[in-house]
Amino acid sequence: MRDAQLSFISRAAFEDFANKHPEVYKSLVTLIAARLRETDAVIAAGSFLPLRGRVACTLLELAQDFGQDVGSGRIVIRQKIGQSDLAAMAGIARENVSRILNDWMRRKFVSRLAGYYCLENRSALEREVEM
Repeated sequence: MRDAQLSFISRAAFEDFANKHPEVYKSLVTLIAARLRETDAVIAAGSFLPLRGRVACTLLELAQDFGQDVGSGRIVIRQKIGQSDLAAMAGIARENVSRILNDWMRRKFVSRLAGYYCLENRSALEREVEM
């Protein structure tokens, strides 16, 4: 989604650094545990949530990562994402995403502004995840 700059550190250099700074292991374990919890949540969502819940969960995660509060509880996702992208993230067909989003737009849960999705009613989407 964005350009990134990557660096490489050899195993020997990392181990040397970690031996001098053992607190790095605590940080790594915390990071790995958080990633594992995220992975568990994604797997659970894909296995147990209905289609609407999967799309809602995907939009809420995007809002958490890329959202900007624009007032009155509205959150704009500051990444241009298409229905095919949402479908891939939610693990469902694009046609289903289209039907769900059209319904939510009619019900004023979500809107689309200049190619960006806007969560108009976050609590309604959260309820979709809980169902």
